[in-house]
Amino acid sequence: MYKNILITTAADNNSNVLQKIELARKLSVEDSTIQIISVMERIPPYIAPSLPSNYREATEQRIRASIQHNIGNHDYGIHIVEGNAAHQVVKFAKRHNIDCIVVSSNRPGFSDHFMGSTALNVVRQAECTVIVVR
Repeated sequence: MYKNILITTAADNNSNVLQKIELARKLSVEDSTIQIISVMERIPPYIAPSLPSNYREATEQRIRASIQHNIGNHDYGIHIVEGNAAHQVVKFAKRHNIDCIVVSSNRPGFSDHFMGSTALNVVRQAECTVIVVR
């Protein structure tokens, strides 16, 4: 069905990544590529000077290790990027010819009805199929 699948996972919680991988496998064809992306929020310039000089690299390594721990011995591309989560996921999908994005959504809170969740923004902005997993 889909040749290039992108799975999103939050930097602070990637516990359901296996559920999304299982779904991606069901949606894939024989030679499909499955990639995983996690987006780190940008550090505001006024906070950056108070952080260790290797903060970004250390955080990226911690996120990558956490994802790798959760997915086990699978050989999926893991990408850690920085910026607004929805924007970076959509940008990555366009740049890498992704034809299906698998995102998570939690039950929306009051503020989500006004600001919108990451999953909702990905659904709105993506030019490919987006599947939302709860």
